[in-house]
Amino acid sequence: MTTLERAKYVIKITSTDNLLDMWEMTTGKRDPNIPMVRGWLMDEFEKRFPRAFEAWLSEDAPEDKDLRKYVKEVGA
Repeated sequence: MTTLERAKYVIKITSTDNLLDMWEMTTGKRDPNIPMVRGWLMDEFEKRFPRAFEAWLSEDAPEDKDLRKYVKEVGA
């Protein structure tokens, strides 16, 4: 299993609350790998909560901190 496959597997089996924590921890970070990690997280949120993810993205200026609200309130 490649490093990329392992990373995506870990994200897949991580609880939603922990994924949301990871999402919020990456806000404002300047590490060059952060955009890639955030992309993986967004892919997983979209798989788990397609309606909530779409509603969040449909905001005029979606705030990172609001993703948790959408996931918890709108759900799948």
